[in-house]
Amino acid sequence: MERLKALIGKKEDRIDFVSYLITILLTNKELYSDEILFRDAVEEIYRTLRSEVVDNGRKDLVEAYEKAVLLRAVVSGSIESPDKLLLEIKKGLTRWE
Repeated sequence: MERLKALIGKKEDRIDFVSYLITILLTNKELYSDEILFRDAVEEIYRTLRSEVVDNGRKDLVEAYEKAVLLRAVVSGSIESPDKLLLEIKKGLTRWE
C-alpha cells in the first residue's frame, strides 16, 4: 500500500483518496496489470469504505461499499457464478437449516 500512496501522493480525505485511487486504477494499465498492487488497491478501497460505513455511519456510502465487497470477491477469485455464490451464502446460514 505504501507504493500506491507514493504513486498517487498523500490525500488527507479518505474518500478523496479512494476516488483518486480508482481513477488511477482505471487509467494506468501498468498499475492495473500488477496483480499484487491491484489486489492491495482493491483491499484498500474495501477497508476504507467499510470503515466509513460501519464505523462512521456514512449511509451515503453504503452502495459504494456494497460494490467494493463484490469487487473484492471478484478479485479474490471467490465468485465463479451466481449459483455458486448463492450456495456459499447458504452455507454461511447453517443455523437456518
